[in-house]
Amino acid sequence: MILDDSQITTRDVVGWKGLHLLHFRGSACSQKVRILLREKRLNYVSHPVDLARHKHVTPWYLGINPRGVVPVLVHDGVVHVESNDILAYLDALPSGVAPFFPQTPDERGLVDTSLALENDLHFALREITMGFIFPKRLAQKPQDVLAKYERDGAADPAREKELAWWKAYAEHGVTRDQGRTAVAAFKAAFDRLEARLQTSEWLIGSRLSVLELAWFISMNRVVMGGYPLQIHPRLNTLYHKLLRRAAFAEESKTPAVLSKLVIPLNRLGQKVRGKRLIDVAADILA
Repeated sequence: MILDDSQITTRDVVGWKGLHLLHFRGSACSQKVRILLREKRLNYVSHPVDLARHKHVTPWYLGINPRGVVPVLVHDGVVHVESNDILAYLDALPSGVAPFFPQTPDERGLVDTSLALENDLHFALREITMGFIFPKRLAQKPQDVLAKYERDGAADPAREKELAWWKAYAEHGVTRDQGRTAVAAFKAAFDRLEARLQTSEWLIGSRLSVLELAWFISMNRVVMGGYPLQIHPRLNTLYHKLLRRAAFAEESKTPAVLSKLVIPLNRLGQKVRGKRLIDVAADILA
């Protein structure tokens, strides 16, 4: 999706030449775009946007993407948003690597349907992330940040949805019902992917495609949250096959301070309180 020029108030980006990616290391949507860039061997200029320090709600960033989310691709001054649209755009650029999107209408229709499902699970993925991986005191946005998010940047309906979610999270966190609904949504999606793998080692066609790339990020995140992917044995095999690819492993790697300290301590507290994903959604996963 190309952002309307009228929404871009940070005008210096209009003069940028070449490929530029504004992203955050731990953002799931940023990770899948970076993986494709590496797999396609496309050179780009990296612009990290530190979500942990709320750099996505600064006037400078909201002047590039009023939605206040990452990633954003800027190519020769044209601003692209929405990660799956960015994937399609990048895949069509000249490269010595075969396309990750299928070239036949039937297969492209199947990919578009699957990517739409993956996109529809955006908030469910966040609810698993914020409900079962990170402690609320570290993840929530302070009131002054929410005020900036609401006040600055061009009006955008997508930002209103983001703001409403973060306000609700600041008030009550991820509720038990939200967590259960998110787990059920992913189980249903993974059941569909498992069925596709009954007749092929790949989700579509005879090789790695954009579907593996997009769904890998979701699988990786929910596994971090405690989802037992082994209940989908074929999908679990595919996940571990993808983890052996350098681009997938490196671009999805969690910083050591989180993987070895913050997340285990949070998981321990959840275990004591009976609030791990497996505790909250045991009947759904049975």
